Amino acid sequence: MDRNDVRIDVYRDSGPGGQHRNKVETAVRLTHLPTGIVVTAADSRSQHENRRVAWQRLQTAVDARDAARLHKQRNAERAGEFTGGRSFTWTAWRDQVRTDGGTRVSMAKALAGRIGPLLTA
Repeated sequence: MDRNDVRIDVYRDSGPGGQHRNKVETAVRLTHLPTGIVVTAADSRSQHENRRVAWQRLQTAVDARDAARLHKQRNAERAGEFTGGRSFTWTAWRDQVRTDGGTRVSMAKALAGRIGPLLTA
C-alpha cells in the first residue's frame, strides 16, 4: 500500500473526555483513495497513537479486500474448469448412485464421503 494514496484527516472527537478531547485534534481518519476505504481511530488521547492504530486498521482492511478479490478470482477460474453439468441418478432398489458416464457407487459409500469415483468420471 502506497502512503501517497492515503488522505489523512485529523479532527476533534466528540463525546466524554473533557477539555482535552474537545480542544485538541487527536482523532485520525485515513481514506485510501484508490479503494475508498475509510478508517478512523479516536480511542486514545494521543494523536500519534491514534495514527498508528488507524494505519493498522487501514492495512488490515486493504489486505482483507485484496484477499476477497483473489478468492473470488480463484473461484471463477475453478468454476470455468467445469465444462458441463453433472447429473447423478440414484436407483433406490439398487442403492446406487450412477453418473452419466456409467460410474456407480453405493449410496452408503457416497453418504460416507467416498465420492471420488463420481467426481473423476
